[in-house]
Amino acid sequence: MQKTICELFNELNPYEKATFIDARLEWATNGALCGEITIRLCHPSEERDDSNNY
Repeated sequence: MQKTICELFNELNPYEKATFIDARLEWATNGALCGEITIRLCHPSEERDDSNNY
């Protein structure tokens, strides 16, 4: 059975979590930052396909 993104994220240590969040925030530049924050805060359990990169 495959694990969800949330389950995998919860397995990371605090340093790995910070690195992951930092990378996501770096990716979410050029106007996508607000959308990224909204998704993370308002819909944290949604699994998305990030291949479209907005």
